[in-house]
Amino acid sequence: MRARAITLGILLWAIAAVPLAQSQAPPAFEVASVKASEPEATASIRSSPGGRFTIVNYSLRMLITWAYDIGDDRLYGETKGLDSVRYDVVAKAPPEQKPAIGRFNLMMQSLLADRFKLRVHRETRQLPMYALLVDKDGPRIHPKDLTGPVGQNPFRMPGSGRWTGTKVSTVMLAKVLSNQLGRSVQDRTGLRGYFDFTLNWTPDEDAALGPSIFTAIREQLGLRLEARKGPAEAIMIDHVDLKPAEN
Repeated sequence: MRARAITLGILLWAIAAVPLAQSQAPPAFEVASVKASEPEATASIRSSPGGRFTIVNYSLRMLITWAYDIGDDRLYGETKGLDSVRYDVVAKAPPEQKPAIGRFNLMMQSLLADRFKLRVHRETRQLPMYALLVDKDGPRIHPKDLTGPVGQNPFRMPGSGRWTGTKVSTVMLAKVLSNQLGRSVQDRTGLRGYFDFTLNWTPDEDAALGPSIFTAIREQLGLRLEARKGPAEAIMIDHVDLKPAEN
């Protein structure tokens, strides 16, 4: 399976998608601007003090999967044309709504419903997935109790086929692998705690020159990915406008 590049937005998605209790009025941004991106812009996502939230060069598909904390393999329905345009989103959370972990995801759901008239429903489907397991010779990572806060961007990809993690858990690793592989990855390692790692592998186009990401995970981290099939929550798009409403 072809591995895909990890963007900063997906890395933030890996640590920000913690379910929050839904209130009667879903959280929404106080103000938000949505406009087409410049073609050469680098895809990114970041939050700043004061509730400011910025996404750059994201397709509608990327916005939806980030907002609902799912991979591409779990998005169904009216998906044609979702990658036709890239957008920049600049928004600000209301001062009374402290942007706790996961709240920006819910605010993005509200924005998509308002500007793109997105309507969805959830389904449980039997889907191909990977289980992240400890390899037979034991883990090469040794998670410890967390000391200090987890950064907003604990995963970095300084170059093609090179990946580093700082203060990450196996749950966080599984989430980012889900995007990298285009298939849901579930943590079944049983490991607790946080660890640092460096992973080096060879992208598919140069596969004859070095290890695949599957081999690298086994040899360098002492973990393995096992293909399985099981129940997973999917998002079904009932309706979406490909062009956003005016700001």
